[in-house]
Amino acid sequence: LSNLTGVGVNNILLAADLVAPGAGEGTVIFNGGVNGLHIGSNVAGTARNIGDGGGNKFNALLIYNAVTITDDVNLEGIQNVLINNNADFTSSTAFNAGVIQIQNATYTIDANNGNLNIPAGNIQFAHADAQLILQNSSGNDRTITLGANIDPDNDDEGIVILNSVTAGKKLTIAGGKTFGGAHKLQTIVFKGAGDCGTAGTTFNTKNIVLDITGQLELGATTANVVLFKDAVQLTQTGNIGGFLDFNA
Repeated sequence: LSNLTGVGVNNILLAADLVAPGAGEGTVIFNGGVNGLHIGSNVAGTARNIGDGGGNKFNALLIYNAVTITDDVNLEGIQNVLINNNADFTSSTAFNAGVIQIQNATYTIDANNGNLNIPAGNIQFAHADAQLILQNSSGNDRTITLGANIDPDNDDEGIVILNSVTAGKKLTIAGGKTFGGAHKLQTIVFKGAGDCGTAGTTFNTKNIVLDITGQLELGATTANVVLFKDAVQLTQTGNIGGFLDFNA
């Protein structure tokens, strides 16, 4: 399914489930082309399944360029999600697939429609500059709870962006897990006009960049912490192992 010639973002609305030909068989390709591709249900709020999470699953879903999948499209029936180089993929259901591999690309999980529980252990950074964005773009406070550490295969790989978009609203990261477990992440960036709470979360990364104008509760970290915005209100709930740079 692709948008290679359309002007502007094209919508593909599923009227039924996409059924895998057999267990671990078949590959689905979504290519947003230059203008982007939006995958949803033809009846808003009515779930559509790609593969069967409890039965025959597709072997792979390949993502190219800009692709957004709505919350009513369930991707639990996919064994492998491959987000290819230069892709910009947004989905709040893909994290229920078997393995999510991020190349030199961006994967955004947005809690705009409610709180999220993310297994997290199935997310792989396949490139040093692979980006994972955990985001709240809604007009309400949201919590994203991690079920496991987010851990690259090698030190200094992977960029995690925690984006609290809306002023006066909050993104909370819960679960008491670690960003960068056995291996350090390259960078963690806090962004947005809203507040962000990460008390109880540990950060094992080379650098933490505070590009945020709201209030931030930051847990323990071994990293250097760099402030990019004068208005940030930082409450440190654990030790900073590196230096604190006010970027003055």
